[in-house]
Amino acid sequence: MDLPAPYLTLVALLVIGALGLVLRWSFASDTRKDYGLLREIAKVPSRTAAQFVEERLKQAGVRATTVPAEDGEGLRVMVFPGDERAAIKALLDDGTS
Repeated sequence: MDLPAPYLTLVALLVIGALGLVLRWSFASDTRKDYGLLREIAKVPSRTAAQFVEERLKQAGVRATTVPAEDGEGLRVMVFPGDERAAIKALLDDGTS
C-alpha cells in the first residue's frame, strides 16, 4: 500500500506531534526540583540554622548542602544516602554520651 507523499508527511508530523505531547506531559508532571541522589535530613527556618546544622554535620564527618525549600519557606539540608544514618545520628546526639 503506497500512500502519496503529502499523506506520508502528514502522518510523520502527527506522530512527531503525538510524541512531543507525551514527552511534555511526562516531564511536566514533576514540579519538584531534582537534587540527584541527595536526601533531605532537615528543614530549617533560616540561614543561621542551616549553617548550625551543616557545622554539626561537618564535625561528624558528613558532607551536606543547603537548598531552598520547595514551599519557599526555609531551607532544606541535604546529604548523600550513604551519609544519611550518620547525619541523623549526629543531629540527634546531644553530646552527653
